[in-house]
Amino acid sequence: MLKRSVLLCCLLLVFLQLPSLAARRIDMGERFPEVALPQPTLEKERKYLELPEGETFTLSQVGGELVLVEVLNVLCPHCQKQTLPYNRLFKMIARDPQTRGRILMLGIAVGNTDEQIEDFIDIYAVKFPIVSDRSFTLHSAIGGGPTPFSVYLRMDKGHPAVVAGTHLGVDRQVDELFAYLKEAAMLPVSEFADLPQDDEEQTTDVEAFLPPDLMAERVKTSFADFGQVTEFEELQLPSRRRVYRALVDGRPLFAEVLARSAICDICHDVHFYYLFDAQGKVLAFDPLHLTRYGNIEWNAKETAKMRKRVIGGYLGTPWHFDPQVDAVSRATMTSAIIFNSLDQGKALLQELEQGGYLNGKAR
Repeated sequence: MLKRSVLLCCLLLVFLQLPSLAARRIDMGERFPEVALPQPTLEKERKYLELPEGETFTLSQVGGELVLVEVLNVLCPHCQKQTLPYNRLFKMIARDPQTRGRILMLGIAVGNTDEQIEDFIDIYAVKFPIVSDRSFTLHSAIGGGPTPFSVYLRMDKGHPAVVAGTHLGVDRQVDELFAYLKEAAMLPVSEFADLPQDDEEQTTDVEAFLPPDLMAERVKTSFADFGQVTEFEELQLPSRRRVYRALVDGRPLFAEVLARSAICDICHDVHFYYLFDAQGKVLAFDPLHLTRYGNIEWNAKETAKMRKRVIGGYLGTPWHFDPQVDAVSRATMTSAIIFNSLDQGKALLQELEQGGYLNGKAR
């Protein structure tokens, strides 16, 4: 049994509740993934985090005894609201001799550019460093899911940090949080690293928008826009990506159906599918459920813009998202998720090639 103070036990109940959603989101007692992140641009921020020289860093290289990592998106309304209480928390940590330099704060902005982050810091007077996870790499490594999502990391010098708690959504209980962080920073790493894992996994998988039979019929109809469909099947891939294959006028065509969690905790999830050929050229893009600010569904004009941006592109090449050019108005987060999904197309092509699906008859 773990030995904890009454305060710690109570606070664990407050801060460690995540919704049951079925990829798996990181949880208490787990090691934080060692994903390379870009160094902060300002010297004072690098000094604050006690980072070594280099263009990138991982969380295990950050100083301090405990680090609050806030996973956010600068366009998320709740992430914007979180800045006020977290600025207050930053000041509380700095004023207390027991926590100054021992507890640090770091923001990781999912899908955001450096320019967007700079504007966010200026507008909301953010006190702590924020770095970009533009390609969703770290976000994916911790299981994805909506933001704001805070992870409290108990540092373990020379080893990946251990998760000492998490919180999903806006957290305004700054006094209670400060007390918990202060207590957790003084406990040995083993108090968290040795915790048994919960049998009920906290997951962030998004349910399919349509049932399998209706989805298959819709995809088959889309294939028919390109010619006569003589064979049609849903592939059973090791990655479990939802992909259909058909012979259309004798050539193999493919469709991937995507169901992605929204970045923001008050936004609708992202549902769409796209068609591509054996060379990875995107032939069609169809929304299932895409929304913009206010969770309003995209109209025909907005869908047409996204089609113009993605059709004709190739999955084997990088898909760099430029919010100034590629985003549907007031749907920047949804647009970023779409581009990030297509950016993972190279791995899909490799999987299809290894399975022998890019040539010959459908299996």
